[in-house]
Amino acid sequence: MNILLKIALSFLFLFYTSTAMYAQAKLEKSLITGKEINKIISPSEKHTYTFKLENGMAIIGELIQKEIDLVIDIYNPDDVFLKQIDSPNGKNGIEPIDLTANKFGVYKLVVHSLDKNSTKGSYTLQIQQILSLKDNMKRIAKKELPTKTLYNLWESSLTNDNAIDDFISNHTEKYIIEPIEGDNKEMLVTYFCVPHKNTEYVMLSGGPDFLGLRFQKLTNTKLFFVTQRVPKDARFNYGFNYFNLDKAGPYNEIESRSVEHAYDGTIEMPEAPRQIYISEKEGVAKGKLFPTSLFSDILNEERKISVHTPANYNSNTPHNLLIVFDGEAYGGRPNRRSRIPTPTIIDNLMADNKITSTVTVLVWSMGKRGKDLINEKFGDFIAKELIPWAHSKYNIYPQANKVVLAGSSRGGFAASYVALKHSNSIGNVLSQSGSYWIKGTKNENHWIYPKENGKLIDAYKKSKLLPVNFYMDIGLYDAGASMLGMNRQFRDILELKGYKVDYREFKGGHSYVNWRGTLSDGIISLIGTHN
Repeated sequence: MNILLKIALSFLFLFYTSTAMYAQAKLEKSLITGKEINKIISPSEKHTYTFKLENGMAIIGELIQKEIDLVIDIYNPDDVFLKQIDSPNGKNGIEPIDLTANKFGVYKLVVHSLDKNSTKGSYTLQIQQILSLKDNMKRIAKKELPTKTLYNLWESSLTNDNAIDDFISNHTEKYIIEPIEGDNKEMLVTYFCVPHKNTEYVMLSGGPDFLGLRFQKLTNTKLFFVTQRVPKDARFNYGFNYFNLDKAGPYNEIESRSVEHAYDGTIEMPEAPRQIYISEKEGVAKGKLFPTSLFSDILNEERKISVHTPANYNSNTPHNLLIVFDGEAYGGRPNRRSRIPTPTIIDNLMADNKITSTVTVLVWSMGKRGKDLINEKFGDFIAKELIPWAHSKYNIYPQANKVVLAGSSRGGFAASYVALKHSNSIGNVLSQSGSYWIKGTKNENHWIYPKENGKLIDAYKKSKLLPVNFYMDIGLYDAGASMLGMNRQFRDILELKGYKVDYREFKGGHSYVNWRGTLSDGIISLIGTHN
């Protein structure tokens, strides 16, 4: 009896095992490309499917839900849970299946409902593609790499060890600009670099994303890249920052991190505004530029300045007076390249009949701009000593509305502040990205996230209307609330008070590369011949 029972049990075990193996084989066979599986499922059921993949292969398909909200659990060959597919498409939506195997073996796909109180429903499961390692690698690369250039470079690197070096040597700049299909306003800029071996990651600074973008590695190459959508009419500086990690000790137990500002560059998009006055032109007569100085009793020091007079200066003819802060950067050093060639700009504007004869005084910062440009005594020096000195040396119009005080950043703040205090001497302010966030107190505003109004905003709000005209410009990529926000607020206050304000914004940052082009706009706006 015991022997017969054992034989019977063995037979049943073999029967059920064979049946299960047959069912399993049938189940695996059903998961072939293009074949649909249609099933009814209750909330308490779990339907399991298996499929074999090699490392790097992919399975792509979909589960169409019909009157029941389902999820798909996926397990690896070691029966370890990998992920759950649960898209927000509801009980009649589609659950997309896209799995890349990270090891060889049989994977398990379990279909079930999380809502045990729902009613019975059905589904259609279809495997659309099973991709080989090579095909899946190309598919992923096309999805991950945002431009055709990057994809082609990656594909070339698979067979050419010199592909990256060749790519870099063929580009004089560290970026490429490519069109975006169907977009006539923006283009795609790809920045690239090869950082040090000890670089953990690279960050981009500058451009439309003020807080920076993180580079990613071009798969198995040494190239790092990041892409950015940029308006066609933008112009801005950018930079690369390497975040490096050095290790020491027998077991690398010592770690030291550092940040290296590795590169700076400039991007001028195809439709960036032309800067037609910044270069010397054939046939345009050059004025004279000479550095000099005057002693300031107010500041108790000798102040360096440079004076530019028009070609064929005539002492019998009255001239406009343009005073510009940061003279070294604005062309005050003879025979030296400057960030903003103010003398050349003035020569070109007069030759083009955009302005009448103008004497320009470039006030050197002498390494003290951070202090001087927010100092009331410095403003007194400009109004009470420098302007009278200019009148004594040159034929300058006596009216204040023929005097322009210009500056960028803190210089824009200073120009506005000096005009507030001395409107009888200065009738025009030319502010380029003025730092109107400045309070000038011990608890100074944060330069990016100011807590309070800058002192000038409150001062102009409280003051009476003065005979001062304003030209203001600011970059859309400048420091958010402090720069762009405060400039807009200052403009609004001025306009509400009744001031004449020519306010402009450009697609750029806090940079001379923009200011060199807009300086002429401001000069024309304030003392142009059209006035």
